[in-house]
Amino acid sequence: MRKHLITYMILLGLASTIMPSCKQEEEYPDEPTVSFKEFTFADTVLLGNTVKRGTLTFSFTDGDGDIGFDTVQPRQNTIFMTKHKMKDNVLTQMDLLVDLDYFVERIYDDDKKHAISGDIKIEDLNEYAMSFGDTIMYKFYIVDRAGNHSNTDSTGLIIVK
Repeated sequence: MRKHLITYMILLGLASTIMPSCKQEEEYPDEPTVSFKEFTFADTVLLGNTVKRGTLTFSFTDGDGDIGFDTVQPRQNTIFMTKHKMKDNVLTQMDLLVDLDYFVERIYDDDKKHAISGDIKIEDLNEYAMSFGDTIMYKFYIVDRAGNHSNTDSTGLIIVK
């Protein structure tokens, strides 16, 4: 009887030390979410002109992991952005020659549910300040393969110097 009790206690002790090390997978809603992290500038030269090269970083989560699309199909964009500019104290969306929509390659090859989270960086958002101290803002969201739209977040006001 004592031998069984000692064996039971050893197994219980081992189980209590092993169990906390089993990491439970994060759970998120099937609809993606985005959250602004930072926007940085670096000076760069483009076609002989000095411009501000912007980099937007935001975090995302998606409960079923269906972010991104196959490259063999016609490209479908995942990230959608709009650019806004302050004029006469009013923030208005700018009409751009090129849309700020971005393709993201499929993260998982299978169709199993995988809760995912991470950061996305969008680089080369070049700014040509027309006058000293232009104020801009980017708004962005993502769409997964199921067509679920995330929330829309923004950079907040950015002063381009």
